[in-house]
Formats: sequence, structure tokens, C-alpha cells
Amino acid sequence: MSATNTAAAQSPLEMIAADERALRRTGEVARELVTQHADLPLKEARLRYGGEIRLNVPTAEDVRAWAARLDADITEHTNDPGHGTYQHTDVDTVIDGIRVHVWHCRILSEAEAAAWRENRGRS
Repeated sequence: MSATNTAAAQSPLEMIAADERALRRTGEVARELVTQHADLPLKEARLRYGGEIRLNVPTAEDVRAWAARLDADITEHTNDPGHGTYQHTDVDTVIDGIRVHVWHCRILSEAEAAAWRENRGRS
């Protein structure tokens, strides 16, 4: 049987069982991660379908602390979708085949947003 026909060959109950196993594995990695790094700030931990752990932390500095601990790179970006100017600080890494996303987002003050808009695109 080819890999492309595997899902089609599964019954709905087999599909559910496979999804349950995948989510269980994601939960195991999440519990281990949170337990091993219990000293790091954490506001919320969520599991996502498809093998992803999302960790929301209180501040951008907390994202940096997680990044240092996980030996992962940080990305930062600011955007204004029209209802506020948001500053995002994120870390994406993979642990035991599971994507781990550590993030913080904050709304800039009016003064910060004005400065960001004025300097947007400048190095």
C-alpha cells in the first residue's frame, strides 16, 4: 500500500485512534517540557492538532529566557492590522518531533506605535 493511500485505507475509527495517539504523544512532550523548565515563567500551555505545543509567557524577556534554555532563535516583529499595533516575540523549535512555539504579544502604547510607524522600514 502506498503512503498516499494509507489514510484512505483506514476506517474512521482507526483515524480517530491515530489522532489520539499523536495528541497523547504531544501531551507527553508538553508535560515533560513544562516539568523540566518549571522555573521559567509560563502563563498558558496549549496542545494543537498536528503535533504542536504553544506556550504563552508573560513578557518578551520570558520568551528570551525560554529561547536560551531551548537553544533556539527568537523572532520579533511588529504589525498594525488596523485595530492596534502589536509587538510579537516568538521562538519556534522542535523537540522529539513536536513543534514548540513560545510566544508573547503586546499592544504598543500610542507613543510607541507612533514611533514605530514613523520609523517603519528604516534600519
